Amino acid sequence: LQVLTVVLPPAYLLATLLHGIAFREPQNRVAERLRQVATATTLILHLAWFGVLNERFQAFPIVDTATSASAVVLTTLLLQTALARWMKNPGSGGVVLALLFVGQLFASSIADLRALPRESGTTVFGIVHVLTSVLAVSALVVSGVHGVLYLTLLRQMRLRHFGALFAGLPDLSVLARLTRASALAGFLGLTIGINVGIWLAHRDHQAGFAYRDAEVVLSIGIWLHFGAIAFSRWIRGFNARRASIAATAGLVV
Repeated sequence: LQVLTVVLPPAYLLATLLHGIAFREPQNRVAERLRQVATATTLILHLAWFGVLNERFQAFPIVDTATSASAVVLTTLLLQTALARWMKNPGSGGVVLALLFVGQLFASSIADLRALPRESGTTVFGIVHVLTSVLAVSALVVSGVHGVLYLTLLRQMRLRHFGALFAGLPDLSVLARLTRASALAGFLGLTIGINVGIWLAHRDHQAGFAYRDAEVVLSIGIWLHFGAIAFSRWIRGFNARRASIAATAGLVV
């Protein structure tokens, strides 16, 4: 457990650097292959870390701030990798992985390496609620990053700067699709997560639960935020640029 906790941040850093090399040299097949191997290895190491935690805790492993932050990092990597394969363009991966390196460094720094067994009252529905909430945070990161990249690339084009950034990033239409697709993942995740959470609160007769609670209102607000971005193509006046601005604002908030 200690080895995996220490190794994970450098693994994310190495994957980030190799993404950067592949970004600068898109025709370099060796760099591209190394990028793929590093990403796959990082993913395997991270899954192994949660596997060890699950065995040590003898319970669902997302239990505190460190494991929650690390779960967001892992889910973000999975979401970004899936979208990159779907779009057949990993150009934005280096930016996302740089953020994930910082997130995992934070998680590893505060992780409880004792990982003692603990009682867990988490049910299957509770696990679904947690995992869909983690997916929502990951979607917020991925959609926000691609929103920032869309606005950056748009500005570069308006200034007629056609350098390495223009050559390596996906074009504007692809960035817009990535922003919408990741927002759709968050929208679907929160659709499940919010309803499961509210159902659990009613089932367990949670004291003081009310629909006006800040947590409930904020969750519904983020759900609407995701929905607006995901379906922006069909909303009059809400073009890709405005959707990207909304995604960027969501990431900042």
